[in-house]
Amino acid sequence: MRTEECTLETASIEDIDIMRELWESLPGLGLGPGDDKAAIISFIRRNPHTCLVLKDKGQIIGTVLGGFDGRRGYVYHLAVRADCQHNGYGTLLLENVVQALKNEGAGKIHLLVYRSNSSAQSFYTSRGWHLRDDINMFSWVD
Repeated sequence: MRTEECTLETASIEDIDIMRELWESLPGLGLGPGDDKAAIISFIRRNPHTCLVLKDKGQIIGTVLGGFDGRRGYVYHLAVRADCQHNGYGTLLLENVVQALKNEGAGKIHLLVYRSNSSAQSFYTSRGWHLRDDINMFSWVD
């Protein structure tokens, strides 16, 4: 992994537009009504220590949002720019968001992956995450 010029930082409100551009550029990373700028601002303000960006020469090349509800941790939008993938950056982001969520008190951490996103499923399972087949997810959208 090339890290000489990379920095891992907590995400700031100023990073959101670039973060959203990155997410929109990656197939398999779904964006919904809760991913507009106002919602992401609110999320970062509620989780200031668990939302991270990875920068190379000052440019965002990776993101991850970690949320803690006081009981469980959740990982959202772990993304690495397409031309920077397969260099260990996703693992770096994942390990750091997990540690940040543990520091907040999360004893269990969940994440969601679309069934059609086989590369993301492989990424997480190869890092020790377990696909649950004992629950179904239900959503309500206003």
